[in-house]
Amino acid sequence: MRSLSTKTWIAGLSVTTLLAIFGASTLLAQNQGEGGFKLPTRVGETITIEIPGLPAGAKKLEFIMVPGVGKVKPFLLGKYEVTQGQYEALMHKNPSTFKKGPDYPVEQMSWQDSKDFCGELKKILPPELQTRLSFRLPTDEEWSAAVGLPEEKGRTPEAKSGKIKKVFPWGIEWPPPKNAGNYTDDISRRATEGKDGTPVVPGSYDGFADTAPVGSYPPNQFGLYDMGGNVWEWVEDWLDDEENIRVVRGAAFFTTSESQIISSYRGRPPIVRNFASGFRVRLEVNQ
Repeated sequence: MRSLSTKTWIAGLSVTTLLAIFGASTLLAQNQGEGGFKLPTRVGETITIEIPGLPAGAKKLEFIMVPGVGKVKPFLLGKYEVTQGQYEALMHKNPSTFKKGPDYPVEQMSWQDSKDFCGELKKILPPELQTRLSFRLPTDEEWSAAVGLPEEKGRTPEAKSGKIKKVFPWGIEWPPPKNAGNYTDDISRRATEGKDGTPVVPGSYDGFADTAPVGSYPPNQFGLYDMGGNVWEWVEDWLDDEENIRVVRGAAFFTTSESQIISSYRGRPPIVRNFASGFRVRLEVNQ
C-alpha cells in the first residue's frame, strides 16, 4: 500500500485555473502558454472550472491529477464531492435532505442524476473546448486508484468487492481515528464503551450528526477529500454482468459496518435516491 502522508502533496500543489466568462463565451486561463491554456499533466496539479451562479465564497469545482495504478493511467478527479451550491447553480434545484449550506454534499442523487449533472456541465464550456473536455463519473477502477488501493483481482466490481480487507481510506487502523472522516458515532460508542463510561452524544465523534461540509477532514495522500464517509459516491460501472445494480463507493455518515467502510466495498441499486447518495466528477481530456 502507498504512503498515507499528505503534507508534501498539499504543500506542493501547482494550480491552473480555468475561468469561464459566459457573457463573452470565452474561457480564459491563468498561466497561459503560447498554445493557450494548459491542462494539468503532472500528478498533484489542479484545475478549477467556474460554474456561473455559484454563491460567493462557496467551494468551486476543482480537479486534481491523481496517479493511476495497473492499467489506470493518471487522471483528473474532483477534489471534493459535488456540493449543493454547485448542483443548484447548474441544475437550478436542490433535492438534498440536509440543506445546511452550499458546501454540504448534494445528496438524494440517483446514478442518472449524477450523469445528468456531468452532461450539463459540459454544456457550459465554450464551443472550442467542448470537443476537448468532457465530464463523467469515475470508473470503479479509477475510484479504487484514487482511494489508494493496489491493483485488485477480479473481472467485475462484484468480484473485487470486499476482497482487500483491513484497508480503509485513512489507512489500516480500526476503529477510525477521530479525524478520519464523517462516519457514524456508533463506531466511537463501541470503541469507548467500558473504558471511561462517558456517553457518546450524536455528532461528538466527528463533529456532525449527519452530512458535513466537503473538505471538513484532511485529504488523502493524493489531495482528495471525503473518499471515505459523508455520502456514498456513484461510479460509472455496473456491479456485475446482469447489469441491474450500479456501484457506489466510500460509505456514508451513518455507516457502522467495518465491512462496508473498507476501501474495497461496492454496491447499491441503480434507482435509489436517499440522503446518503452523492458523487464526484471525473474530468476527461479527449485526445
